[in-house]
Amino acid sequence: MTDIVYRAATEADFPGLAAMYEKLSAYFYEVGYLLPHPENVGEAWLESFRRTLGRFSNVFVAEQEGRLLGFILCRLKRLPAYMGGLMVGEVSDVWVEAEARRSGVGQALVQTGVAWMREQGVHSVEVQVLGGNEGSLRFFESMGFKLELRLLRLLNTDKGEG
Repeated sequence: MTDIVYRAATEADFPGLAAMYEKLSAYFYEVGYLLPHPENVGEAWLESFRRTLGRFSNVFVAEQEGRLLGFILCRLKRLPAYMGGLMVGEVSDVWVEAEARRSGVGQALVQTGVAWMREQGVHSVEVQVLGGNEGSLRFFESMGFKLELRLLRLLNTDKGEG
């Protein structure tokens, strides 16, 4: 794909980002996400980083001819002292529209986000991948990420969940 611009998101991008996050959230449930599905998940997602944007979080977009092709949300967090008190980066969410997949857009978005996090002085960058999302696991491993942690969840069936 040619003439793709990778840049920091602006407020004007937020409606498109919220719509793309709605698709990403729906995909999470297809690959095994077990948490409840909130209403207006796109708007709730935007609110989760709106106040920290540019300081402790950043969203980068891929744009071609004025159309958003994808995004990456990156976050910074400090580990507790017992874990070294280090600042680490987190690839929180990545989405690439279907027509732009397998064209290098996802890789370029991750590289853009990782570069920003490294500029902030992070020790390392982490990403969580849902258990049923083998494609994403292979994608991140191909970019040099190493498997470190497995998360398991036990639902509280007394609350009528699961």
